[in-house]
Amino acid sequence: MSFFFVSLLVYGGLTFWLTGRVEGTTAEWGYTLLHLTLAAAINAHLLWVARRRQLSFLGCAPLAFLVVYHFYFTMAGLKYFSPILLYPQFNLTLDAQFLGSVAGGGVLLLCGLLLRSQPGPSPARMQGWITRHWPDVRRLMLISVVGSVLCKVILYRLGYGSIYSESAYNPNAVRGYGDFFVLLGNDTFGVLSLVFGLIYLLHPSVGRKRPLTFLLALAGVLLQIMYALLYLKGRMILLTAPITFALAAEVVSHRRAERLIQLLLLVLPPASLLGVQLTLLIGRFNLPEDTGLRLAIGAVNRRADLTDFPTAVVLNSGGQAHDARIVSQALLNAIPRAFFPGKEEVIKDVYSQILEQQLGWPAGFGEDLQADYLDTAFSNGVLAFGAVGFVVLPLVLVGLYGWLAAVLARTFHGLTYGFTLIPLTLAAMHIEGEWVWIPLNFRQGLSFAVICLGIAWVARLAHDVLVVATHPPHLVGAESR
Repeated sequence: MSFFFVSLLVYGGLTFWLTGRVEGTTAEWGYTLLHLTLAAAINAHLLWVARRRQLSFLGCAPLAFLVVYHFYFTMAGLKYFSPILLYPQFNLTLDAQFLGSVAGGGVLLLCGLLLRSQPGPSPARMQGWITRHWPDVRRLMLISVVGSVLCKVILYRLGYGSIYSESAYNPNAVRGYGDFFVLLGNDTFGVLSLVFGLIYLLHPSVGRKRPLTFLLALAGVLLQIMYALLYLKGRMILLTAPITFALAAEVVSHRRAERLIQLLLLVLPPASLLGVQLTLLIGRFNLPEDTGLRLAIGAVNRRADLTDFPTAVVLNSGGQAHDARIVSQALLNAIPRAFFPGKEEVIKDVYSQILEQQLGWPAGFGEDLQADYLDTAFSNGVLAFGAVGFVVLPLVLVGLYGWLAAVLARTFHGLTYGFTLIPLTLAAMHIEGEWVWIPLNFRQGLSFAVICLGIAWVARLAHDVLVVATHPPHLVGAESR
């Protein structure tokens, strides 16, 4: 309860400070204050559920899924001070924006109630697993750092860079199909080096001191952050990295992770007002240098808004702009090309058809992208099933992630326990993306688990062989793995 009241104080102070700076109207500061009050309430409720049910932040995928959604919802609370700068076609009044946000907050509350009814991995069991398999975690971290460095060097040599620069190639303009494997390796090893690097840095020391390993873990974390921020010129890493840091702090204690999440929920909304200065500092050219606070909120905080896009789709189409075929096309797209050759000729871009033909809005995909909407479970639900999907799809995803986490926790033991649950959590944290990304996230979680287990088993075998080859027989049994 104390966190709720502290949130009200911080958010209230931020609201009235902004009102004075931009000469906000009563409607603007009133809706902002109500939105942030709702955010404070559902944030406190989610953390209470995690504490009451003893759910692991690292191992409970639906909890991580909701934590990220709550950060987005909170950061978007300042949007009422700004015009819808990037998407004027939405044509939403402040009343409509607020009602959409209230609906979104209500759905997140329902998701929290659903989470309360689900079993999940406990912090104690996850902490115990990390301690028991600490050598495997350490070796996976080291190999991930090496893989991350190699993939980044290869991509640099091939001419890949940011979509915001004049690089010859980028993730939306790929030189050839073979490069997808390098891009996949860069994403995979980058994420693993970040997550397991943070786990290594935060975990209390086990065994003898390894200062070189500590420095390599720190280098891997900083490399991934700097690569995403300075080379790819992406701002999202400044949100995902602190959240990942907070979740990884569970290796110290569940309470430590909760405290860090609370701190981030209080700090990130005011810190987001510096987003335009950061955008200019890292060299992105899509904002003017004289952008004021109102336009800065429109360019940054509205980029985290969960509900304006689906609300606009429903209101501008009378609830008619949806097509359930988008689900089947997303499932087909998740089939690997090796098993489904020529799938690009079969799969239709239903997403663009809905927006362009039923609403007259710009859309496109990849190199033909004309407008980059914030696609989440709310908008994906609306585009597939209409207004009812706004409520149903987030609940379904929380239920599905919860069921998978419970099955994995019940089925696997030993090395496979953590190296299946943590990858599922990482997949659940990726909340942005069109419908095609929903099944791809689950496929990514599976690939992360296979890669983690493959690396861990091979590294363990190589370590055992090395121990046998370099130690006298009577000392091998005493050597720590």
